[in-house]
Amino acid sequence: MLDIELLKKIDDYYSDIEKSGGVIPYSRFSIKIKAVLSFVVWGTSFSEYFGYRFWERNIKEKKTYMTRRHMFKFFDRYNPYEYRERIGDKSVAPAYYGEFLQREQIERIDGFEKFKEFCEKYKKIFIKKKIGWGGEEASIYFIDNPEAIKIAWENLTDDFVAEPLIENCDEIKQLYPGSLNTIKVTVLMVKNKPEIEYALFRIGNGTPVDNVHLGGMGCGVNIETGEVETAAYDKHFYPYTDHPITHKRIIGFRIPQWEAVKQFALDAARVTPQLRYTSWDIAVTDNGLILLEGNWDAEFYAEQMIYNCGNRKKFIEKLEQ
Repeated sequence: MLDIELLKKIDDYYSDIEKSGGVIPYSRFSIKIKAVLSFVVWGTSFSEYFGYRFWERNIKEKKTYMTRRHMFKFFDRYNPYEYRERIGDKSVAPAYYGEFLQREQIERIDGFEKFKEFCEKYKKIFIKKKIGWGGEEASIYFIDNPEAIKIAWENLTDDFVAEPLIENCDEIKQLYPGSLNTIKVTVLMVKNKPEIEYALFRIGNGTPVDNVHLGGMGCGVNIETGEVETAAYDKHFYPYTDHPITHKRIIGFRIPQWEAVKQFALDAARVTPQLRYTSWDIAVTDNGLILLEGNWDAEFYAEQMIYNCGNRKKFIEKLEQ
């Protein structure tokens, strides 16, 4: 069933397209009917319908897109349940990916005294959900007095973990210093060999996180060169060639340590080859590369929206070899 509140969002998406400079050659009423029909026939969410500009697509093109309806079937086919928690649960992941994570982690079960020592050691900490998506409910805490420790402790419930705050290398900080800006590398395990399919660079924009749906932006990275090759898009579909706050150029920016980033993602994918579709959120720091998290259920939305083409057919053809 379609939620009436979701239907109301169509007007917002319609306005977002217009504000970003796009043109929709249909009235709001007509586009609502088309968006609902697309939901029924193709399984697109309304954000996908607008992000993929489905009103422009012919049937052949629509079949190539990984919509939400196809996405969960895809996960079930290629990522077995018994291996998912290895990267899906942040309290389990260190046992398998400790060499990539390279940082301490503390939980509520460790007790207040250990948490206090942890805070006094690192001063800046990041608390996030053990099993979460897209940085939702994550918080940064600056520990400069005993009261700050108590406040952070109150927010470290059983569903969360605390880590030291990670900071980018200086080159990436200059682009935008207000968040940890990360590279998302998508890997397919084809004939037991990992292959990089896409890479996105995610950048904060007046927000402490770089996730697009929480206010950040995403842009495509050339896999061969590590150079940003597209504009950066926010959740309102607005394209940025320069960062709106720092005014630094985005298109043409080269990701530092790019060859190492690619190898890092490939090596991480090899740890659990049973997961045949994975994405890896990687931070480039002054001390090298750090894995923020791996995902067995990363959505396909950003890549398909940014590159303006579907990847479902291509991915399935590769995985079914």
